[in-house]
Amino acid sequence: MTKNGDPLLDENFQILHQFLVNHYSFPDRDSRHVFNKFQFVDVKKNTTLHQQNQICEYAYFICQGCVRTFFTNRKGEENTRYIAFENNFVSAFSSFITQTPSLENVQTLENSKLLKIKQSDFFSLVNHHATFSKLYLHSLEQAQVISTWRLETMLSMTAKERYRDLLERMPQIVLRLSNKQVASFLGITQESLSRLKARK
Repeated sequence: MTKNGDPLLDENFQILHQFLVNHYSFPDRDSRHVFNKFQFVDVKKNTTLHQQNQICEYAYFICQGCVRTFFTNRKGEENTRYIAFENNFVSAFSSFITQTPSLENVQTLENSKLLKIKQSDFFSLVNHHATFSKLYLHSLEQAQVISTWRLETMLSMTAKERYRDLLERMPQIVLRLSNKQVASFLGITQESLSRLKARK
């Protein structure tokens, strides 16, 4: 909900509304009921939205900013699994779906404006609204495509090839994020990434 109590008057909810209309033919008659299940949060860069070993209770729609999901190994090294920008939902989805403790963290990489929704409310919408049923299916498909792409590139490409592929597919990651964050996503060191950039 917004401070004035009417999500339909809030610019962030209008972004979500436009996203749902453009991609899923969202009917306006459902707007108020659906949006009352979301809560707006304005968070700073490097805010932890979900911590590993906890059960993930929320999914987030990004109105503005960037959010990543990542794992931390026993050495404290980070491996970024997924990076999401505006007009995307993000969560520790395995934990969100199963309601079991997560192995990954969810963190903002930029100052971000988000709309969050509880797991129970999200699946209530999935079960009762065709729009969210389609959105959920598409999100699962997209996650599978990205996971397969990550696995294939890690197994079959050199660091140089992975970097070039990332530039072609998702240039905003390289343009908007730090070398540390990009290197974590590519699975290489910052030093290796710096050398690859220098060779351009």
